[in-house]
Amino acid sequence: MKAIVRIILLVSFLPYFLLNLKAFGFFGGLGANPVEAITHDTGIWGIRFLILTLALTPLYHYSKQEVLRKLPKPIGLVAFFYVLNHFLCYAIIDQAGDLGVIVIDIIETPYLIVGWAGFLCLLAVGLASFNSFQEWFNKNRSTISGLVYTAAILGVWHFYWQEKVVSYEAVLDSVMMILLILWRLRISTEKSPS
Repeated sequence: MKAIVRIILLVSFLPYFLLNLKAFGFFGGLGANPVEAITHDTGIWGIRFLILTLALTPLYHYSKQEVLRKLPKPIGLVAFFYVLNHFLCYAIIDQAGDLGVIVIDIIETPYLIVGWAGFLCLLAVGLASFNSFQEWFNKNRSTISGLVYTAAILGVWHFYWQEKVVSYEAVLDSVMMILLILWRLRISTEKSPS
């Protein structure tokens, strides 16, 4: 079981490895605007892994495959890795680490406010995964789950809002989030007493 989880985790870093190869000119490079390409790709993969994290619970619920029960936390940390890289690319490379410019940009740009809020939700979840927070984590599973859902919704909204045109990726991400939320609501109503 542990070997399967490790293989899945290694595969989850493949997009990051390919992005680094593109940065060194392989596979056609990063295009005319490399910073935008890196920011876009890390953001997209962050959203994809967040959605995958949330999809693992319903998949386990219906299949009872034990490996699916073991994956949400590690895949969630992979999602955090991509989102953190997305933010760092924006803050350090695009804005040259200028905190004043970053704060003004976030305040003046609505989709950045949404993205920042999603990042803070994920940051809280990421911190809760450290061993020193495990007792709190175990007592507050529903809060953690709510933060992951909130981060995913805000991430999709952030992506959808900043797109100049509606893309198939944004629509697909939105549909996936709606389906996951509906599943979560259905399960919650089944568990609640009538």
